[in-house]
Amino acid sequence: MVRKTLSPAKLLKAGSLAGLLLISLFFQGCASPGGSSFTLDVAHINDTHSHLEPVELTLMLDNAPTRVEAGGFPRLESAIEAIRMKEKNVLFLHAGDAVQGTLYFTKYGGKADMDFLDLLGLDVICPGNHEFDKGPALLAGLIGMARFPFVSSSIDSSADPQLSGRIVPYVIKTFGASGRERVGIIGVTTPDTPVLSSPGPAIKFEDPETAVSKTVELLKSKGIDKIIVLSHLGYKQDIALADEVPGIDVIVGGHSHTLLGDKQAFSAIGMTAEGDYPTVTKGPTGETVLIVQAWKWTAVLGELKVTFDKKGRITAWSGRPRLILGETFMRKDAEGRYERVSEGSAGYDAILQVIGSSGVAVVYPEDHEARKKLASYAAPLKTFMSEVVANAAGDMGRGDNSGPGPVVADSMLWKTAELKTRIAILNAGGVRADLAAGAVTVGDIHEVLPFDDTLVVMDLTGAQIRQALEEGVDFMAGRGNDSPYVYVSGISFMIDEASQKGQRIEQLKVKKTDGGYADIDPGTTYRIVTNSFLAGGGDGYEALKKAKGYRLDTGFIDADAFMEYIRSLGALSNPTGIRIVVKKRHGRKKGLHLPEAA
Repeated sequence: MVRKTLSPAKLLKAGSLAGLLLISLFFQGCASPGGSSFTLDVAHINDTHSHLEPVELTLMLDNAPTRVEAGGFPRLESAIEAIRMKEKNVLFLHAGDAVQGTLYFTKYGGKADMDFLDLLGLDVICPGNHEFDKGPALLAGLIGMARFPFVSSSIDSSADPQLSGRIVPYVIKTFGASGRERVGIIGVTTPDTPVLSSPGPAIKFEDPETAVSKTVELLKSKGIDKIIVLSHLGYKQDIALADEVPGIDVIVGGHSHTLLGDKQAFSAIGMTAEGDYPTVTKGPTGETVLIVQAWKWTAVLGELKVTFDKKGRITAWSGRPRLILGETFMRKDAEGRYERVSEGSAGYDAILQVIGSSGVAVVYPEDHEARKKLASYAAPLKTFMSEVVANAAGDMGRGDNSGPGPVVADSMLWKTAELKTRIAILNAGGVRADLAAGAVTVGDIHEVLPFDDTLVVMDLTGAQIRQALEEGVDFMAGRGNDSPYVYVSGISFMIDEASQKGQRIEQLKVKKTDGGYADIDPGTTYRIVTNSFLAGGGDGYEALKKAKGYRLDTGFIDADAFMEYIRSLGALSNPTGIRIVVKKRHGRKKGLHLPEAA
C-alpha cells in the first residue's frame, strides 16, 4: 500500500500549537550504537473497540478540570505519520479488540475499523476475544477486508471452514536496506475467549505459554533472534508469560486496558498509571523482556524504541506512551457551565505549556483526509439512530423498581450469564432518560445510556456487597426522595433513610436458582456485574474500586447489551417484582414488600 507523507507544514499547525508539536516530534530515546546494532521503533495500540471518533476526557491541566478530546483515528493518523517521519524502522502493531463498542461497529460490522487501520498502515494485528463476538463469520469478514495479517499462535481454527488457514501463528518482518534484519511477531489470544465471546465449537484455544513457547522455538530454528509477542492476554498475564517462556524480547499487550507510564506525570494530569512503560522483567534464562500496553480507544499511542546487538540481544531501550489530545479545551465558567477556552488566551497558552512539559501528552491536529473519510461513515448513523429496537407497552419512568434502570440491570446479568454472574448493580445516574410508550429506537437507547460504559465482572463477599450498597445509598441520600437510589438485579433489600450512615441497608437477600430469595452471607463470595464507572469508584462506590479478587472488564458496552436484550424480549415493560423498598424518614413505607426467602 502506498503511504502518503505528512508534511512538517501540516504538522506544525498555526499559532500556539507550533511549539508544542515540535515537542511531539522529540522522542526521549537512546541513540543506536554503531557497528552491527539494529534499532526498531514499535508503535502500538490496543482495544480500540470501534472508537473511530475521539473520546472526551476530563484532565487536570494548569490546576483546573479541563475537558479535551483524546484519540480518534484522524488524530491517530497524524501521530503515526509523525513517527514515520523521524524513524527509519517502524513497526505498527494492534494487540486486539479492534471492534465492538460504538455504533460504528453496530452499523458497519467492522468494515469502518478495517478501512481506517488500512489507512494508518497497520502492519500486524492479534485477534482479541471481541473479534469473535458474532461468531467465526465476523473474524472471517474482518480478515477478508484487511490488508494486514491476523496472527495468533494459540488459536486453532483448522476445523472451521471460514477461518481455516487464515489466522497464522506468526509473521516475519524484514528491515534495513538489504532486508537482513528479521523480526518475528507471534500472536497470542486469551484462552477465556469461549466464555467472553462466541467463537463456536470448532475454534480451539491452546494454552498461551505452550503455544508461544512452541512458536518461539520454531522462529529460532529459522534463525530469527528478535521476537515480539503481540498479546491479547492482559498485563498481569503478559508478565507471567515473560517469566515462563524463554526467547521473548518484547511483549506488546492488550485486553486489560492498562495505562502504563510515568505514574507521577500521569497523576499530575488526573490519570493513574498502573506500571512502568516499558515494564522491564527477566525471562527464565535471564534475558531482558520489555512489556508495553497503550490503554484503550486510540486515546494513547505507545512508542517503544529497542536496540539489538548482532546476536539479537537487547542492549538499549526507551519510550513513553503518548496521550493523543485535540486542540480544543473546555472549562467551567462562574455558573458551572463548560465553555471553550479561547485560543491564544493566557489560559490556553498555560494549558499548552502544561501538556508540553508533562512528557505523557501531546496535541495533534486531525488528518484532513482521514476526517473526511470518517464523515462519510458518520452521516448514515443519523438514519440508523431511528431504527426501532422494541416496543414499550407503557410509559417507563425512572424509579428504583421501575423504568429502564432495572431492565438495564437485567440485561447486564443476561449478557454476562456465561461468566456465572448472580448480581447486577447499576448507578441511578447512569440511566439518563425515561422511555415513552411505543417504539423504542437505537437513538432512545443511547439517550438512556449515553456514556458507553463497559460491563465489569468481579467477585465480592456478601460483606463487600453490603458495603458497596451503603456507599451508593449514602452518595444519593442528599439528592431528594424522588431520585432513584440504585438499580439492581438478582438481589433485594430495604433502604431505611432514618438510619445512620453505613447502617441503612436491611434485609439484603440474593436470588436463588429456584426464584426465591435467601439472606446474603457476609463471608460467601458472589460474582457481580457492574459498569466501568462504578468499578472505578464512581458515585462513592469505593468497595468496588478496592476489591482485590477476580475482576474482568468484558468490553461489552452497556447500551449494546441493553439493545440486544430488549431485542430478544421484543416487548418492553416495567419489571415485575420488587427489588428495593425505601423506608422514608418519617417512618412510612411506600407500601411495597420484599419477597420472602424460599
